[in-house]
Amino acid sequence: MPLRFVTPNLDVEIKYKKVNSTLLAPLPPITMRANGKLVEKVRTIASKKYMRNGKALASELILIDPDTQEKVPSHEAMEVLEHYNYRLIDEDGNEVKEEEVQYFAVKQDGSEEEVSPFERSREINIPEDQWVPSTSVDGFIFESIYELFHPDEKVARRLFEEAERRLKEDKVGITTWSWGRGFAQYYAIVEPVIKEGKFVWLMKLTQTKAEYTHMMEVPSEAKVPIKAPPTLQVLPPVQALVVSTKRKKKVD
Repeated sequence: MPLRFVTPNLDVEIKYKKVNSTLLAPLPPITMRANGKLVEKVRTIASKKYMRNGKALASELILIDPDTQEKVPSHEAMEVLEHYNYRLIDEDGNEVKEEEVQYFAVKQDGSEEEVSPFERSREINIPEDQWVPSTSVDGFIFESIYELFHPDEKVARRLFEEAERRLKEDKVGITTWSWGRGFAQYYAIVEPVIKEGKFVWLMKLTQTKAEYTHMMEVPSEAKVPIKAPPTLQVLPPVQALVVSTKRKKKVD
């Protein structure tokens, strides 16, 4: 579908395409095992109901219309999933408890190494060399944003002093973050915001960065000097997969 780009000085037809993204912290495939058997997480039905003509049907071994007591063939009923939950089952279909599961990172050569899920982050630690110009993180695609604040006046004052310092420098902090209980890890962009006489810190979580594939050449006769934003060369190292030492189980 044609698209026009219109400003007081411009009226042209343009092309458009969704921006690609690059994963910033790729992880190896993770395999779950229990007692040597492969384990997978499946979604199971916790409760359901059958409907016909807008009415819920009573069901035992057969489906029954609650008004007429008519037996309803299953192909005439609509099955409605009301609730579901997740369970772990092994390759034989047996349910497995979470504490019985071992995790293995699959290497490129197909071999496996036992690993532990990440622990939940308990602090936001940003060394001075991880404060970068704000424009250097413009290409990050944020999945969620959290407010960082404190109701105590003394703590709020210290937070403001740090916010004022970073705003004057026009810098944002970069660190890593994990919610734990798994292998998902994020880069966290931390920056202050001042609005209408108030302020708050923001933590923006991302796993991806925009990848621009349709950049156009700047005309050689351009009169206005264009200053490119600084390129972020180095990101904080993500948490390495740690070999589990909590328990040693023989894998058949």
